Amino acid sequence: MNDKRTYPRFSLWFPVVVEGSASPVWAICHDASSGGILISGAGAVEVGAEVTIAFRVAPDDEERVARGRVVRIEERGDNPREVWSHRIAVEFLEPQLELQSLFQTRSSPPPPQ
Repeated sequence: MNDKRTYPRFSLWFPVVVEGSASPVWAICHDASSGGILISGAGAVEVGAEVTIAFRVAPDDEERVARGRVVRIEERGDNPREVWSHRIAVEFLEPQLELQSLFQTRSSPPPPQ
């Protein structure tokens, strides 16, 4: 299968706060690119909702904020090792091109699926 993504995706692990629903959703990044982010969180957000994502890729990094739209939600499966209840895919409303080099220096491309 060919990957048709516009931006390279990188495996990363950092905390994320999603705002735009009734209450903030605390989450952890799985992977990210200049075009979007895949996170695992403790709560769900509606597909199609516009949200604000706030994060620091590293503790010494400045806080980054990006606007996005939720494009997919997956509920936790049967794996008892999964801690977070939802996996949330967010597409940034505007590509965050300045994040490409930051993501690249902090991680590597994810393994093929």
